[in-house]
Amino acid sequence: MDQVRPERPSRAVTALVAGWLGVLVGGAGIIVGTATAVVRAVGREIELDYAGAGIVGGLGVVYLLGAVLLLRRRMLGRRILVGISGAMSGATLLVVVLNGAGHGLRVGPLDWWLALNVVILVLSLIEPTRRWTTTR
Repeated sequence: MDQVRPERPSRAVTALVAGWLGVLVGGAGIIVGTATAVVRAVGREIELDYAGAGIVGGLGVVYLLGAVLLLRRRMLGRRILVGISGAMSGATLLVVVLNGAGHGLRVGPLDWWLALNVVILVLSLIEPTRRWTTTR
């Protein structure tokens, strides 16, 4: 009898998924940062100020840079995504834990942001195959 192995996604697929998730997060950060700055420049008062818009846009640029480099099969892109998603996961986890202590346990936008960053981190940590990184 032949043994049937369960199918696992290849390590190249995980790198591609991490790259495309990074593109989505980076694009969204750039759009939100730009839209916030434009709305504030027009004179409308909103919660996010220029500094916040710059931080969100800057993080979007870093995510997008790492994702594009990873999709272009550069290992630097993997390192950038691991670094930024790891830092954001840690910072968001700290905020979620500190806020949860005073407000009880409920699922909010920060919890989804934490989950997304953890997924990107895990998928970026799985090292793609050498063949995938050397064939460009």
